[in-house]
Amino acid sequence: MSQEKSIRIYIDNFVGDDGEAFATTLKEKLAGLKIDSMYETFSFTDLGEGNEADPNNEANTISAINNSDIVIPIVTTSFISYVTPRIEYAYNSIIGSKNRYFFPVLLKATDWSSHEWLVRSQLIPRDATPLYEHSDNEQENSINELIKSVKTSIVRLSKEFHEDVEKPAAQGNGKGLVFISHDHDDADFAELLKLRLEKEGIESWIDTERLKIGQDWREEIDQGIKDSVAVIAIMTPEARKSEYVTYEWAFAWGKGKKIFPLMLKQTQLHPRLESLQYLNFTNNPTRPWEELISSIREVIN
Repeated sequence: MSQEKSIRIYIDNFVGDDGEAFATTLKEKLAGLKIDSMYETFSFTDLGEGNEADPNNEANTISAINNSDIVIPIVTTSFISYVTPRIEYAYNSIIGSKNRYFFPVLLKATDWSSHEWLVRSQLIPRDATPLYEHSDNEQENSINELIKSVKTSIVRLSKEFHEDVEKPAAQGNGKGLVFISHDHDDADFAELLKLRLEKEGIESWIDTERLKIGQDWREEIDQGIKDSVAVIAIMTPEARKSEYVTYEWAFAWGKGKKIFPLMLKQTQLHPRLESLQYLNFTNNPTRPWEELISSIREVIN
């Protein structure tokens, strides 16, 4: 019988301000994810009260952070004042991790510039403007983006756990031969591409570090590209505007890596990429999979 791991999601919030109500709502939304993976969601409110020696419940908070796979701090002024150096250390340990995820939500305006764990993070919303200063529609979009990222992270963690159990002596260097660059909206196709390449015996690596909103991702991305012989840049209007995708293929270009622009949705390519022949994947029935595979094999060999 195969082992099953339950992914733990911890929402850290301050009790008594808007963060508590938001945490409750978020917890309810996450409980409704339609996925096969096992997971559990709990918040600071679920930890119970502290004691006289630890009125702010620091010990239980640190334990919850350290024992969770995904941590979501709900940032407000009251919350910032509650975060101790030991809690900050626990947060920073997630940012440096390869198999844990960190999604800080900037709910209300507060001065966070002196807090390393926030400075190093990509906040939600992505423009670092407090969520409650956005319109209702923009708030909903940001929350949906967060939930989608959490869902993807749960699936990835569950998959990685089963792969570790079933193939403890797996071959390879962990980075693979082909780096897949994509916008987060195209994550499903990126996974399909990765599976298709693996079926053809080609190792690939999706930039999972960037899925960890709030991670110090550049160092890991740089190394992933350096370890690869080629980069597939999945191009869509969203990817064209993405600073992450642009950074990745530009860094690969500077390192002399072979770049394969893959046009998933019609868009104007960056002027530098226009000099390259792109693969047209806009029409599902006629996608040139064989051409892509053979081109990659030429580079590998």
